[in-house]
Parts: sequence; structure tokens; C-alpha cells
Amino acid sequence: MMDSFEEACKAKGLRITNQRTEIFKALLKHPDHPTTEEIYNQVRKHLKTISLDTVYRTIATIEAYGLIKKVHHIDNTTRFDTNTSNHHHLVCTRCHRIEDFTWPDFDRMTPPDSVSHWKQTDVKHCVVEGLCSHCRKQRTGQKIHRKEAL
Repeated sequence: MMDSFEEACKAKGLRITNQRTEIFKALLKHPDHPTTEEIYNQVRKHLKTISLDTVYRTIATIEAYGLIKKVHHIDNTTRFDTNTSNHHHLVCTRCHRIEDFTWPDFDRMTPPDSVSHWKQTDVKHCVVEGLCSHCRKQRTGQKIHRKEAL
């Protein structure tokens, strides 16, 4: 993935700096769609003098060049995704974990007539909320535990 990052930077005329490389590596290490602050905390382990502002600006640049996507999350934070292919997100309403999934049938659907006044829609994205398997197991276990206590 780092090779494709470097190739994409070169193709778009974007200089490959140590800060950009470390930030992108940190994004790759977090498939859970990290926040800017999470990336900053990760990168700061390797680049002690990097500022949060530099991380914000670098992520904005990488996103503007189409190398990552912004994901708006149910906890009102902006997160980032290195998967720039067409996909959707499963979001756990308990632990806020995000997982990518594809849905070809949804992708082939045309928008409903109620949005035809827009004349052009560029992106269709679906967010499915619920409980991830880990939280579901915990919740089921808690219910059983409470029953046993009675």
C-alpha cells in the first residue's frame, strides 16, 4: 500500500516527505478509521517534534489529492479511511467501531425521484448502524449474567 501511496503522490505532483509518509503509515495501521488526534498520537512516537496542526494540514492535503476519504462518524468526529474504493460502512452504536463493506445492489440503484431536483448525484454512501459481533456477545452475556443473579 505504501508503494501505491508513493506512486499516487508522484503522479499527482505531491512531494513525498517524511511527515506525509509517517502519517500515511499511521493511517494504514488503523483500519478502524482513525481521527486526526489518533493519527497525531501515533506519529508523535516517531516524529517527536510534529505538531497537531501539521497532522491536520497533511491529512487535509492527502485527502484533497484523493488518497484517503473523510468519514463522518456517529460520534460526531471526522475519521479517515485509506480505502478509497466504492464501499459503505457498518457502525457499531455501542463501541463506535467502523467496518467497510461492499453492496453492489445498492451501488446499481438510481436515486429516488424525490431527489431528482438535484440533477446530478456523484456519491451514494450507505451507513448501517447496529451492534458488532463483539458488543452483541457482551450484551447477550450481560443479560444471561443478570438472569443468573436473580
